[in-house]
Amino acid sequence: MEQQEENKIAAKYYDLTQYERPEGDLNLFTRSGNRRNEVIIGGEDKDWYAYCTGYWRAADALVRYLIQADLPTRRDYSTHWESVAYSILFLYRHYLELRLKQLFITCGGELETVNNEHSLLKLWEIFSERYEAFCKEYNLQSEELSEESFKDINTAGKIIAQFNDIDVNSQIFRYPTDKIGRVILPPMQIDIVRLKEMLGWTSQFLDAWSDGIYEYWQAELQNRYEAKHP
Repeated sequence: MEQQEENKIAAKYYDLTQYERPEGDLNLFTRSGNRRNEVIIGGEDKDWYAYCTGYWRAADALVRYLIQADLPTRRDYSTHWESVAYSILFLYRHYLELRLKQLFITCGGELETVNNEHSLLKLWEIFSERYEAFCKEYNLQSEELSEESFKDINTAGKIIAQFNDIDVNSQIFRYPTDKIGRVILPPMQIDIVRLKEMLGWTSQFLDAWSDGIYEYWQAELQNRYEAKHP
């Protein structure tokens, strides 16, 4: 009896929904008129921020799904259940890739420079060099970095490097094998909550860096406008 109750609780977290074959209008990308069910995406604003935060928030949502607090104590650690971990890791990694590219571009770098680059470590180095040049160009190095700032940068760099070490070209978490059929991800056991917390800190740090650069540009544009319109 107890086992049956546990099965009932667990069942709602598995993909057991039976869907009927779609009939009539088969347009996938259309609106319904029910705003609660709709999302608005795309446009001409080239919103890197929306893409970056979207991947990070999706990863966080999957972690919360994976560790449901009200699941039975004897939760089934099956491949079916834990397969979402591949998506979680890919989404976090892709967030890092997009954020580093966005930071580089926001500092005045050209998209073509990083467009085909997928190595997180290389992107971190490219951004760091561009940011240093950006600070010198606009005379933003008025004081030395604090010890805490150095620790923050060093910590972010280590986390980025670890993701890069396991997945250099953004392939490991997307496919089970390489192009010739070799398994490319060794067996791993990961504390997904700890990873979420560490990536949460990293996203806060990189997002704040992005916001700081953006605020500088807003102030610079305001100053230029006021100079032309005294």
